[in-house]
Amino acid sequence: MNVAKVSECMKQSAEFLQRRTSSDAECALGVIAEALMISTCSEKLLETKADALFMLRKYEEVIQLCEQTLNSAESNTLTTGACQSMNLDGSVLQRSSSFRLWRWSLIVKSYFHLGRLGESLDFLKRQEGPLPGMERSQNKTLESLIPLAGTVRDLLRHKAAGNEAFQSGKHADAIEHYTTAILCNVESRPFAAICFCNRAAAYRAMGQIMDAIADCSLAMALDENYLKAISRRATLFDMIRDYGQAALDLRRLVSLLTKQVEDKANQSGQSDKMNCINELKQTQVKLSVMEEESRKEITLNMYLILGIDPSAATSEIKKAYRKAALRHHPDKAGQSLARRENGDDVLWKQIAEEVHKDADRLFKMIGEAYAVLSDPTKRLRYDIEEEMRSAHNRGY
Repeated sequence: MNVAKVSECMKQSAEFLQRRTSSDAECALGVIAEALMISTCSEKLLETKADALFMLRKYEEVIQLCEQTLNSAESNTLTTGACQSMNLDGSVLQRSSSFRLWRWSLIVKSYFHLGRLGESLDFLKRQEGPLPGMERSQNKTLESLIPLAGTVRDLLRHKAAGNEAFQSGKHADAIEHYTTAILCNVESRPFAAICFCNRAAAYRAMGQIMDAIADCSLAMALDENYLKAISRRATLFDMIRDYGQAALDLRRLVSLLTKQVEDKANQSGQSDKMNCINELKQTQVKLSVMEEESRKEITLNMYLILGIDPSAATSEIKKAYRKAALRHHPDKAGQSLARRENGDDVLWKQIAEEVHKDADRLFKMIGEAYAVLSDPTKRLRYDIEEEMRSAHNRGY
């Protein structure tokens, strides 16, 4: 009776997981919990539970489940083998290896999706050594048994190379390295967000402000709580005098920092707590300034938007516009986010919509800058206003 019940539960959970929706994954967890009440050590049930948690993006719980059940799984396997024979046979040892591998693989994938790539490699390093049940000639490296490990190593290498190039002032090289990392894989959304944000810093250093804003937007779409990307985009909007958008980003930043301070209120570590409070205060001051500037309705910095010098000829303005409009067309936005494997379609649809909305705003801004600078009369009027603003700021 119990065997039949467990078998039915496994069948139902498999059907739920095949639909690959959050609600079905939750249903699968309910069925699995019922079955585990009967068969507490079933490897198949535990693996299915881990898969369901992974589908729900509960990566911390996946890691915890895999680590907590590994020792008990090995103990049960070896106990069973000992009952069968005083000498452990190959099949028992091979089962022990398979129990380890699916857990190790899911732990690595979970760290990967959490953006904690370094921790995934550290975890694998701790597991080094031959697997039970494998002949010496059959022993393989964990990197070959868990292919994602190679991807993780490559991503960290490209990011490190980008960081080194940026620190050395080789901004074009830094952009190339970060781009390579992004093109390798964006499934680790937090890690891809870091690469986009870092690339934005390199673009800014090269005076490509709109490219930098676009990358910050991509980083924020991938990781909505990424403080550095939000702060960096606010600064970039300030540079082109889009004070309204800068204020919106700073309000978002204040909200996140406030929550962070509240979370740390009951934690130890006075230094860390004070750092958060000081950052919140500084952001609130910046927000107040941006809100004041936005009320003045100052014209955008058209030349900086197109990435050209105020002395640029008409032909240069046209060329810069075409390049910027093509690069930031909403229909092309997010092409670098193309995935190489099936994932959460609802999540990625939301990300695509956010990216498209941000790109549409930039595209219209670029069009507005070109409409002013390509018209001799409008450009002259704009240049006069810029000169008057500069004279006022100099105190003349």
